[in-house]
Amino acid sequence: MGLTMGLAGRAVVVTGAAGGLGAQIAAAVHRRGARLVLVDVAAEPLLALQRRLACEAVVADIAESNGRALVVSACEDLGRAPDILINNAGTERATEFAQLSPAEIRHALDVNLLGAMLLTHALLPAMRQQHSGHVITMASMAAIKPVPFNAVYNTAKAGLVAFSLSLSKELEGSGVDATVICPSAVSQVGMWARASPGLSGNRLVDSSTVPPAAVVDGVLRAIARRPRRVLVGSRLVRAGALLSGLSTSVDTATDRLSGIQDVYRERIRTDRGNAL
Repeated sequence: MGLTMGLAGRAVVVTGAAGGLGAQIAAAVHRRGARLVLVDVAAEPLLALQRRLACEAVVADIAESNGRALVVSACEDLGRAPDILINNAGTERATEFAQLSPAEIRHALDVNLLGAMLLTHALLPAMRQQHSGHVITMASMAAIKPVPFNAVYNTAKAGLVAFSLSLSKELEGSGVDATVICPSAVSQVGMWARASPGLSGNRLVDSSTVPPAAVVDGVLRAIARRPRRVLVGSRLVRAGALLSGLSTSVDTATDRLSGIQDVYRERIRTDRGNAL
């Protein structure tokens, strides 16, 4: 099935849709004829995107039970279960773990991990009842090769990988599939793009980033082919991440080579005003 085929008339829920990568994913599936339900806690940019794409939108925090209930209600108003759920909502702030408050840790896990799991839990029965559906979850290469000073984010993304892979096996033969997307740092939009202008240049780290179009393409390929996992990054980045997961010596060597410790130590300063 081609990447431009198979989306016409299908109901697609995209969380974290108000800006950055989520908005680009939403626009891409909209161009291919999908019926969108956009979800985000940021009302103004979400509603602006809703007007541009002429679709449904729900201002909701998926970390909260009432927010997830609003999403379920919007899907019921469509008269059908979503054909595709794209779990994209997330938050991040580089910091020393010990400097976070317990409330910040809980909230970051609620948004980045539990919100996606519980929204999937709420929508999955209807997908299973119609014997068709696809849950696509946005994780990160940091789930495979964690970076320093981002312990909660890394933990959440690793949890999403385990959740999606486990779910895909559980759902085998049901007509419902699960795919997890693991991109390296994304340039131009989103969390890394906001931080990188304030960082010292690092040629190796900068060259490891991927443009948002590459991640969007990964999502479209996932929709067409339904693999269990998609890694988005150069061959070198993908190989380094996978090998680091197998060998602590490789992990240490690649960290030293990239200077990632210094990069994320510097990010503590640039991320200081970000809320978790």
